[in-house]
Amino acid sequence: MPSEFDMNENAESSQGSDRGEPAWVTMDGIVEGRIGDITILTNAVKALNGLPIGNFELERDGGKFTILPINERRPGTGFDNAQQRQLLQHLEQIAAGSRGPIESTLRCTMVFAAETTETLFRAGPPPPAGTGVEPLTRVRPRHAADSPPPVPPPPPWRQMLKRREVILVLPLMLIAFALGAWQSGLIDRLLSANAVGLAIETGEFDDLLAIDVENDWGNYKVTVRRGAGHPDTAAAWDQRAAAAENETERLHAIVVREGQDLFVQLRDNADNVLAEQPLSLRLLVTDANGQVSTELPGHMSASRVVLSVTKNEKK
Repeated sequence: MPSEFDMNENAESSQGSDRGEPAWVTMDGIVEGRIGDITILTNAVKALNGLPIGNFELERDGGKFTILPINERRPGTGFDNAQQRQLLQHLEQIAAGSRGPIESTLRCTMVFAAETTETLFRAGPPPPAGTGVEPLTRVRPRHAADSPPPVPPPPPWRQMLKRREVILVLPLMLIAFALGAWQSGLIDRLLSANAVGLAIETGEFDDLLAIDVENDWGNYKVTVRRGAGHPDTAAAWDQRAAAAENETERLHAIVVREGQDLFVQLRDNADNVLAEQPLSLRLLVTDANGQVSTELPGHMSASRVVLSVTKNEKK
């Protein structure tokens, strides 16, 4: 099998030498063949995974097998000369468990202090004529890319966290954050009542308007549209005005008929207004299917959404 290793003047006839443990090792490539003895193949892969650099997978497809390494740079600690010889022996066992010759592009790259070795385990004559695997090694100077990138220094805040003063202050910071979250309404929103459980009150607007309420990231999205009793003609409006029992009822009808503003209020069981937003009904005058929406902040004690013509005046 022609290879770049064949023509290198520093090539060695077998893998490794007396360099000892490398700093880094990378296994890549693939070994394929036809299954002869699956027990031998399984045991050989298990032995490969017992090496310090071991992480190989054995895959079967009918009568064929494939062996794949993890293909990542790993520390070479413990992968000494004896372990390197065992790597070759385990690969020879794979060849012995194959039926016929194997196909191999498996390569082992070992990075030492000043140089790097690249060993290709190419296919050779299968047993009993040969070992089935022929290692070819090239030795070259170590390149900068052979080493992993340097680990960036830890951020300053990690060192700060080790200081006794900061450790003592952290509980106070948490308390301050909790108080700020409470005062800003964040906790109230996180624990707000579900929109499904809120009562809907149109009040004096009666069936002129209809309301939908849904949760929206800690808020309540309130959508107002025409109700079932909303008149479609001027005559129907006049008829409804004539049937009004009092001035309050007539006022609410005028607000809807003319598309004026009203107030959407969030109240609790004690009828306290927790939040409110103005909302214009102008779109509902011209569009029978129109909808207008606003948002109210969530509250734990909320119980009702109410429509009102009067703005709440805080005491």
